[in-house]
Amino acid sequence: MTATTHDAIEVPSTAAAPWVERLLWVFMASFAFDYRASQAREASGGAGIDQLVFLALAVFSTAGILLLGWRHLLVRPGAWLILGWGGFLAFMAANAILQGVAPGRSLRIILPLVLCLAGIMNAHIAGCVGVKPSHIIAPVFAAACTNVLWRIFHGFVFKGVTMETARVEVQSSANNWLAAWIGCALLLRSRFHWLLPLAVGVLFFGIFITVTRSLLFPVMASACASSLCFLLGVRWGIYQPIDALKRLWPGFAIGGLAIGAIGIAALVEPHQIERWNERLFHHAEDRNTTADISFLTRVAEADAIFEILNREPVHYLHGKGIGASYYWHPSYIPEIRLVFPPDVELGEDVWFAGHSTWTYSLFSGGLIGLLAHVALIAGTMVASLAAARANASDPGPDQWLAFLPFIAACCLLSETLTSNPFDERLAAMIFGVMAGLSQAFLVRASWIHAGQPPTLR
Repeated sequence: MTATTHDAIEVPSTAAAPWVERLLWVFMASFAFDYRASQAREASGGAGIDQLVFLALAVFSTAGILLLGWRHLLVRPGAWLILGWGGFLAFMAANAILQGVAPGRSLRIILPLVLCLAGIMNAHIAGCVGVKPSHIIAPVFAAACTNVLWRIFHGFVFKGVTMETARVEVQSSANNWLAAWIGCALLLRSRFHWLLPLAVGVLFFGIFITVTRSLLFPVMASACASSLCFLLGVRWGIYQPIDALKRLWPGFAIGGLAIGAIGIAALVEPHQIERWNERLFHHAEDRNTTADISFLTRVAEADAIFEILNREPVHYLHGKGIGASYYWHPSYIPEIRLVFPPDVELGEDVWFAGHSTWTYSLFSGGLIGLLAHVALIAGTMVASLAAARANASDPGPDQWLAFLPFIAACCLLSETLTSNPFDERLAAMIFGVMAGLSQAFLVRASWIHAGQPPTLR
């Protein structure tokens, strides 16, 4: 994962850099073994001792990084993302208190957003003290692969999940980032690396096991975003058009292996192939409903949220508070019950972060919450392309990683309509690191253009 090629532009490292890098590993490892709590725990709203340990590690590592590099927090332009997201979280916390949301609920739902802020600050400081981008990404890659495999192991061993029932219980929130990394490494990295087939194997093994159609969206988003970045790289002189053929041959080879793996899986687990066939083409599980059950639950949630906001339109400005209760619209419940077991409570008192980033951000924070999420994602994308462009005149061995935040944001966007990645602690941490990563490249660019007026710092 770390760069082995010498970089002609050496960004000086401070004495704190090695310690910041070690603490960044602790930060990403803290929730690498995170998992979806059981329904019983979700209902009680409590946290297990293991997840409290995870949180303690995240807090300890972030506090250590802040102690070592707090002076760099105001280095621009990354400081704007930190100040903006931090200010939004302060608003959300105050908004929940003023609207009487139960503190236990609001704290639990806001925690991933706080961890996202921690990721932004940690990556920002790491870039400012001289930690190389590849060294910032290494713990993210390790945590993502670990969590995908751990979720599957945890589900089968501790939750009693089987191949016939495996779904979201074993689905990792790191899948969309792995899809982004694979597309970036495949098309934008100059040299093939053994981590690429490893990442492909981990990602598609997770997709195959969970039988989740929405995981195909980040794969397609990664392909499109990586192709766009390659074209921009050609325009900026980083790549040559012929490089596309050289860089894609590993993809063809991996694709051939994937087809072979599917064939073997069809022989070993024919029922799993049939489940994919049903989910993609026949929807046998939804045969009693007028629409796909996943679509019905999301529409029921969205309709209820708008019904709640319409009662007092002023809440369209500031929302109902993070952690506030909502429900699924009753008009959809009879049809949804045709699929769900009769003893399961359906959408009566829901307070988790919803099935869509946009509907829940509007419900919890109103227009302010909606714009904050747009600003974070758009800011990450703009900073990524600006950093890649700023380093294009003298690209280093880590240049391909300058595009990674943009591609990761595209992959995250592809899931925001049907899920809420900011409901997951690890996913929020990873995206926070993506938002802060560009600062490392902008610091490097300031050394490239040291003879010009400093406009990036």
